Amino acid sequence: MKGPVLCGVDASRTADGAVHVARELAERYDLPLVYVHVFNGHSRTDAVRRALRDAAGAADADVAIEAGHPADRLVELARARDAAFLVVGNHGPRASALGSISADVSRRAPCPVIVVPPTAEVRA
Repeated sequence: MKGPVLCGVDASRTADGAVHVARELAERYDLPLVYVHVFNGHSRTDAVRRALRDAAGAADADVAIEAGHPADRLVELARARDAAFLVVGNHGPRASALGSISADVSRRAPCPVIVVPPTAEVRA
């Protein structure tokens, strides 16, 4: 394994669990970590980049901000960067095992996908 751990993050509380799991994987396997935010429509890129770095706890965190459909962009970025892992949160409907984005990413990603449920506890 040499590619990065990609971590899809959004403004939801489930992103905290995904960030924690992605950081653990990157440290365990000595891989680079990239936080990815995908937006539809307009976004203030600088503000999003600062928010992601704050959430990551590092001013020099590698951040990718993409426009488009989240599942499409995450899968394309995983392929383009030869990702070792792709980590996403899940905040889909309670009736399904996975939300629509995490299910779509899991089916199409070129690498292992770790889906972090909203009930995951972040251990210090």
